[in-house]
Amino acid sequence: MDSLKKELEEELKLSSEDLRSHAWYHGQLPREGAEQLLCRDGDFLVRDSSSCAGENVLSCMWKNQHMHFKVIRVVLRPKQGYSRELFQFENDQFNNIPALIRFHVGGRRPVSNSTGAIIFHPITRTLPLRIISERQAARHQVSTSDLSRGQSKRRSLSSSQKDTLLVNNLLRSGSQPANLETVGRPSLQSAQSDSNLRIGVPQKCLSHESSPAPISPVFRTGSEPLLSPATSCRASSPSQWCLGGSPLRGSDGQLHSRAPPKPLRISILVSSASSGEQETDLVGLYGELVPQVPVTMLPKGHAARLRAQEKWSSRARITETSFGFLEAQKLEEEQSESGAGERDWQFERPQTETASCFRLDEFHSLLLPENNRPLDHSTLARVKELLTRTDARTTALHMLSVNSQVARITGVTAEQKRMMGVETGLELITLPHGGQLRQDLLERHHVLALGMAVDLLGCTGSVGQRATVLHKIIQLAQELRDTTHDLYAFSAVMKALELPQVVRLEMTWRALRRSHTDSAVQFEKSLKPFMRSLQEGDDSVLSGPLSLPHMVPLLRLMEGEDCVESTDEGCQLLFNLLQSARNAALHASDYTQHANSLLSGGWESIPELLEVFLTEFALRLFWGETGAKTERKERYAKFDRILTVLSNKLEPDEMFKV
Repeated sequence: MDSLKKELEEELKLSSEDLRSHAWYHGQLPREGAEQLLCRDGDFLVRDSSSCAGENVLSCMWKNQHMHFKVIRVVLRPKQGYSRELFQFENDQFNNIPALIRFHVGGRRPVSNSTGAIIFHPITRTLPLRIISERQAARHQVSTSDLSRGQSKRRSLSSSQKDTLLVNNLLRSGSQPANLETVGRPSLQSAQSDSNLRIGVPQKCLSHESSPAPISPVFRTGSEPLLSPATSCRASSPSQWCLGGSPLRGSDGQLHSRAPPKPLRISILVSSASSGEQETDLVGLYGELVPQVPVTMLPKGHAARLRAQEKWSSRARITETSFGFLEAQKLEEEQSESGAGERDWQFERPQTETASCFRLDEFHSLLLPENNRPLDHSTLARVKELLTRTDARTTALHMLSVNSQVARITGVTAEQKRMMGVETGLELITLPHGGQLRQDLLERHHVLALGMAVDLLGCTGSVGQRATVLHKIIQLAQELRDTTHDLYAFSAVMKALELPQVVRLEMTWRALRRSHTDSAVQFEKSLKPFMRSLQEGDDSVLSGPLSLPHMVPLLRLMEGEDCVESTDEGCQLLFNLLQSARNAALHASDYTQHANSLLSGGWESIPELLEVFLTEFALRLFWGETGAKTERKERYAKFDRILTVLSNKLEPDEMFKV
């Protein structure tokens, strides 16, 4: 076992571009073995195709059904002597299969649009590929031996059949087989031979439509082919196969006036009856994939798009060969020939924003008095009352409503799209001219975290009351993750719970574990590990649709507030963050649709509670009307000292001294 484990570890240490280095690749695992490993929706593995050598198959479970999709291999041959291979399912193409799998797992992209199958839980192998291959070879050998025994049984003849054979042998021409060794197996001979013995067809192997055939071998006419491919049928054992055919008359023993056609090659029959997997692993049983033309190569105009899509799909389906980088020129030529009516689009340079979207001068509050001071007591009391009488789900929906507008997921006007040059803010934050939006999102994220901290640290009641407030904050984090799928707000709430001023409240956390045990366990065992995975860019923990992704690490990275170490772990983290940002931009329309569906689900917004989560309201509440306009770094440092004072006032350090 140690040697197998070491061999498996050596395989997994190979280059990440090597398919063998990934535990979800199972090599020559048959279809039946793969389906036994797939138990729940999202499970997947990659294996070698049993019917097409050199091809790979994705096996997965979706909607309680086993599905198998062949990986489309696209070969680019721009010039003689040079070729390049790409891999895809329907849309994006990648240089290798691991990159293709990472794209579909990390981005929750459906493998097939027709089935909607999504993969996110890999089934890992526990044995090296060599062992899997040897087991499959042994299974194939057993299957072949069973087939040989079945054929030998069919070759055994009764005494009456032997007599019939001897009589028929007297009528044969000189080129016919004269002994029983050739009975039951096809004989390859020249086109001038007059007849051959056919394989006897047992009654149980015949289809319902065919008539019974005699067990004894008979002669064929000279004009009939040697071996006619027939529909194969399965016997009692998966390894036993039989060949069907129409019976021949015993009197057909003479040559036809014309030479018979060339007999079929025996390899056709051998390949169709060699193993049980090949019958069940046929191309027709794979899930249908409809390759799509890359979006970057689609021309403008509905008619031209349809023509390009149809041409691309038919070529990829028939030849599995693509000349993608040469296709752009052809599409431009077709577009120029289609007329001026389809050339109504022209590029417009996007505008770089220089002012924040938070307009303090234009903000009119329902809760704050004019010229308010920082942390106004009457306003804090009203906010606490609103949060106390509102359940966690309603609060999460109010946060999502504001967040989606700030992130420009919902409510984006045509003028904003024209100025941004893209459809949503999730695309803008990845572009050079999206710096102001990145700053605004970072500002709002930190302000939301401070708001949760003030709600807890501002509770001057008993320890039990503070534990209740902490319990409600944890419930809010859970609703943001599981109900509204707003990971942007979820990470802000988790940031508040992990602030040093909150973590040090040992009496409050102890009271939470005693009075609200479920919330304490949920926070430690579920929410914290989930947040840690998001910070590392691990999208495998995500399941289902999202309304807002976790984008803070990317914002900090692009604004120079967070640097990645120059190590292997740092490079992997950087890759994960960039891949997550790419997936967010690709799924921007899906996020918009999901957010709109949640916000139009029949809930009614509370104007005062909606204002509580506005960034302008928080800026004025925390720093006053005048202090809200000061430089950000100075404001944050001052407020951090305020939180420290509040935390020490609730639980002084002397309380923990022995």
